[in-house]
Amino acid sequence: MGRTVIAEDLLQDRIQEILKTSGKGITTGLLVGQAHGQKREDYVVHLIRTPKIEEDTQQAGKKKKKGSATRSESLDSQWIAEHAKQVQRMLPGGLNILGIFVVLPSEESRNIQSQLIQVLYTVHKTLLKTPWQKAVKTEVDEEEQHRIVLQICSVTKKFTTKTFNVVDPRDSGTVAEWKFQSVVSQWPLLHTAVTVNINIPVLRGEATKSLHQQLDTAIGPFCECIMQGLCTFNGVLRKGDQPLLAQEPPQSKKGHGKGKGRHKESKTSHQPTSDGPEMFCVQILSKATNNKSKEVMVTECGGTVFIRGLIQARAYVHSKATVAQASQAIREDVLRSLTARCELLAEDVLEVKDFTADREEMDITPRRVFGRLHDTHLSVCDYMFEDEGVEDCTARCQELLDITLAPDDVEVDAERLPEPEELEKPMCGLMGDEEEEETDGEDVVNAQASWEKWKKSYIGTMIGAGIAVVVSGLFMYLEN
Repeated sequence: MGRTVIAEDLLQDRIQEILKTSGKGITTGLLVGQAHGQKREDYVVHLIRTPKIEEDTQQAGKKKKKGSATRSESLDSQWIAEHAKQVQRMLPGGLNILGIFVVLPSEESRNIQSQLIQVLYTVHKTLLKTPWQKAVKTEVDEEEQHRIVLQICSVTKKFTTKTFNVVDPRDSGTVAEWKFQSVVSQWPLLHTAVTVNINIPVLRGEATKSLHQQLDTAIGPFCECIMQGLCTFNGVLRKGDQPLLAQEPPQSKKGHGKGKGRHKESKTSHQPTSDGPEMFCVQILSKATNNKSKEVMVTECGGTVFIRGLIQARAYVHSKATVAQASQAIREDVLRSLTARCELLAEDVLEVKDFTADREEMDITPRRVFGRLHDTHLSVCDYMFEDEGVEDCTARCQELLDITLAPDDVEVDAERLPEPEELEKPMCGLMGDEEEEETDGEDVVNAQASWEKWKKSYIGTMIGAGIAVVVSGLFMYLEN
């Protein structure tokens, strides 16, 4: 028996739009959604067309525009995989790339089957190598090893859906059922804020590694700690096999007097909303480490990496998800956001500036902004650098996510960058200076001198993130 692919009902108009613009050529793209995890079902919430390859460049970077030039590389597996890599970091927790789709005339269908499978496997292997996927380090469930290939005939409008087991290269695919259904409106929203405080020494032999490699090394233990942590939902620690959304017990038909037929209010109940989705405030509790090792090892270091700040995370799960699935989704979004900022920072430093050990300049990495997906409550995200505006975010969403957002549709106040004067407090703390409520003029001068000394001795890199008025960010300083 094959799988069932449930597409959000709003996608019918979306597919008609794609059919109108595809013409007689071949249009490819990505399927975004969520696997059920227990039943043989997948939920598709968005179809993203592959951007056209620019004529004058083959490089795909964060600030490189892919243009609208038409070329025959409609099934360029490397290009589609690179697009999938960039899309993945713009998705919230719970949403992933489930497969690919192609719109083409029926006479081209037979000649393109082997290429479609190659594209599917290339996308899968590319996503496995992303920093986020490496940070998760969880065993892939059998359900998640299946990826979808949707073919739509541009003439007859016929849908042909197959699923492939991507861990088995010999798999010839299994026919799946594609149907439209309104399901997204019932998906709950999970949100959390996680504090990051990491101090990592960089060994002398690793001092020459790239900035990206140093960041990957630094966040490894933190990522493992997050994935092994426990999650509370609205302040309640619940069993992993429980459904996230509490089921309403049936009303008793007998007596309603003096407590008969009534039920006690569940402690695991969620927050009902009259005009929106159910929302859960999640707190991730990390396990305490027990380091009783008496062995002391002295290692020569070429520097020190400090990563500090606060990350806002969001995730969405289907209405039948368990507590364990919800926990996995929100934890993965924390790591997805952290690794995305580190990756974008490294790309920006290499693209705009030369990253050298004697540089005194401080770089501010992007903050996370959100935008609504179609007419649903689901959000997608982007990362906006200090020198960028909302129009840059809307342009990237149009190019990479294939959605049109007005400037007012972008939620830019979910996070903010620290002000320059707000950076001095964590700096002084790292220098070993104790904060005092009252200081005289001489103390202020000494603090300023320490700050100047710090700037000369450390390379400052700040990853911006935050909620409301809480100063946050991932502060990275590499000691000379």
